[in-house]
Amino acid sequence: MSKLATVVLAAGAASRFGQCKLLLAQDGKTLLQRRVDAVRSAGLAEPVIITGAWHARVHENHADLDLRFNPDWAQGIGGSIAFAITQLPESAEAVLFLLADQVAVTAEDLRTLVKQWEQHGGVVSALYQGEPGVPAIFPRRLFGELLQLHGDRGAKKLLNNDGGDAIYVPMAGAAIDIDTTEDWNNWLANGEQAWS
Repeated sequence: MSKLATVVLAAGAASRFGQCKLLLAQDGKTLLQRRVDAVRSAGLAEPVIITGAWHARVHENHADLDLRFNPDWAQGIGGSIAFAITQLPESAEAVLFLLADQVAVTAEDLRTLVKQWEQHGGVVSALYQGEPGVPAIFPRRLFGELLQLHGDRGAKKLLNNDGGDAIYVPMAGAAIDIDTTEDWNNWLANGEQAWS
């Protein structure tokens, strides 16, 4: 799986949350560390973590992780995806993107995506709330288009437009992310049941 690079997108300001949600702790581990642990448990390459608004705080707490500061983070997720592509090893045949605050995405979920990619190649993404989304794997042939992303528009267009060959994996947990303190409190109290 070494030819599959992994990227955790963690550059946003978390304006609705009001503080650095990446460092929220659950059972002694930060939200960001839990995403990294899921990647590692899935047997994937050590993730590249794209930081931005909270880079200094994250670096203070996670200097051991592969943090890459996107100086244009404020332009939005599209710019962070494009920046991430410039940070990948030349050997990468594909890249798996996931969000730092997708608390319910498990190592098993990631392994399922990877298995589909190994069997079919091409685009493989989670499917939730009736739409494809991250976590998602993009093959190298789309790196050029990912590099062109900018602003607050992500790569959903590429997920919907891959010549009809994209593979979608049902993943209800991918719908759960932490945008507000209420989201976080619900997650701590109820886990996935809070969104079901």
